[in-house]
Amino acid sequence: MKEPIRVLHIFGRLDAGGAESRTMDIYRSIDRTKVQFDFAIHTTDECYFSSEIRSMGGKIYSLPRFTGKNYLSYKKAWRDFFSKHTEYRIVHGHQTSTAFVYLREARKKSVPIRIAHSRNSNKENVIKKYLCKLSRFNATNLFAVSKKAGISEFGKKAVKNNTVKVIPNAINTSRFLFNQDTRIAKRSELGFKDELVIVHVGRFHPQKNHRLLLEIFKKVNEKQKNSKLILIGDGPLKQEIEKQTKIMNLENAVFFKGIRSDVSDFLQAADVLLFPSLYEGLPGVVLEAQAAGIPCIISDQITKEVRITKNVTFIPLERSPEFWAESLMENYFKHIRKNHIKEFTESGFDVNSTVKWYEKFYTEALKNF
Repeated sequence: MKEPIRVLHIFGRLDAGGAESRTMDIYRSIDRTKVQFDFAIHTTDECYFSSEIRSMGGKIYSLPRFTGKNYLSYKKAWRDFFSKHTEYRIVHGHQTSTAFVYLREARKKSVPIRIAHSRNSNKENVIKKYLCKLSRFNATNLFAVSKKAGISEFGKKAVKNNTVKVIPNAINTSRFLFNQDTRIAKRSELGFKDELVIVHVGRFHPQKNHRLLLEIFKKVNEKQKNSKLILIGDGPLKQEIEKQTKIMNLENAVFFKGIRSDVSDFLQAADVLLFPSLYEGLPGVVLEAQAAGIPCIISDQITKEVRITKNVTFIPLERSPEFWAESLMENYFKHIRKNHIKEFTESGFDVNSTVKWYEKFYTEALKNF
């Protein structure tokens, strides 16, 4: 029996972030007799998806975390890796801030297919933003989750002339379709009855703008006394946001739920997704929330490509928390929950069509090598 093509995916970690979750959706559905995923990550930690990856036959390698100061040793670690692992003929880099190193080392070792995949429309600092732009010089293929993400890392010209392949951050739509029984059960588990329940899914990081999120919720809570806010995720700013919640006297209305494997159930229980990010590539949770049938009140800095249904409302970040709250309440009261699987299927944002595309790409990319 012919061995499957082994594709090496490169991430920082294997936690339940958007890029990792979407890649896992592909991995679970792809024909693993043809294509097998392995992962190189920049930590020795046992991560959220580590066990599942191994159960599906995937291998996980640990590389040192790049600090800038360790450029030479980081470069050597990748050189040694590709010298030892000559089986990899496709490298798919999702961590583009260090791709200028690992894709270059892959090129030197004659790895024929080297992919730089832009997952975000901005970076938290100027240095990372610059380094990401270098990734394209050693890549054979440029992917992006949206046009905005592609322009950010590879430039307008590359997107305009179709050098960049925009691949939708597709989801397994069937997992998120509205289910009244699941909604009732989850709300009962959480101790909720008729409350307005707002949800946010994302790491506690400046990009996600939790401070504005709390300010908006404060205004909502003043109007709707029994409203609740569920925060799903983890990250460096979590303790700071927990402290801010107490300062704002919201500790009885805000629930910190950590990293979860049952996000789909929380979306069933919720009434609105609130997502005021400073920037995004193409956030999967906004797709998931639309599939679950709830209104999505999101920042206008997020690409318009994320709007698959009429449930998405874009609001400028410069508008006041009061304005955001009023828009949220208006959408909540007028909303009727529906099934939107047709829109997802027709728009290409359902995972099944994306899996077929990847399977064809990986299997055909090596034909000329």
